[in-house]
Amino acid sequence: MVAPCCRLDILTIIVYYGSMPDAGTTKCDQILTAALGVFGRYGYRRTSMELIAQTAGISRPALYQHFKGKEHVFRAMGARLLDDVIAAAETAQQADGTVADRLYGVLSVKLELFVGTVEAEFRSEMLAEAGVVADDLMQSFERRHIAVIEALLTFAAAELDLLDIALPARDAAILLHDALTGIVQERATPEILYGRLRQLVDLTVRSLTSHRTSSAVAKQSGGTTHRGLRDSRSEEECICGKQ
Repeated sequence: MVAPCCRLDILTIIVYYGSMPDAGTTKCDQILTAALGVFGRYGYRRTSMELIAQTAGISRPALYQHFKGKEHVFRAMGARLLDDVIAAAETAQQADGTVADRLYGVLSVKLELFVGTVEAEFRSEMLAEAGVVADDLMQSFERRHIAVIEALLTFAAAELDLLDIALPARDAAILLHDALTGIVQERATPEILYGRLRQLVDLTVRSLTSHRTSSAVAKQSGGTTHRGLRDSRSEEECICGKQ
């Protein structure tokens, strides 16, 4: 699961726009918080302005005083969420821990956003619709998220001593971002998705680390590097054997 310092609290990450009046800001927050739940539960296509208004506890005409339509609600909600995901990724980049732990934190904030707010059956639809309704926002988010990943990899070049030999930092960041997008769209339990992300991170770190560096890291961590995956597999084998 996501480390507590990196985990997004989905109900509190919608922030105020400083340029808006206090009353209007409060109402917009109320609407966007409600919209987040509605889009996550019903997907983009089945969500209506009527559903958003009902969930927000306001009338439909009142909702239209703030937003022209469902598309505008979706874009406003997306802009705030994506900005907060980037902020959380930057915090995870600077956190204490191993390269693998920090990389996991940077990537997991995006997974947490979708797993924590969108029903599994609608994840692919929401990403597809976001690419149409808010393509500019998604492209901006992709660039910024890849930049954070690349910065982390570059900063850890001393540990990832095969970086720029096996794979340039920029290419590695793009591959990780794209792989994460695939994981996000899978219809699986959160435990499975977070497990796949951890495997992706561990595989990446091992691929960019020479044997000598891997041994040094293992000694510093008490020789526990990657032991969790092996122990887990052994436990599964034992269970299967008993059955």
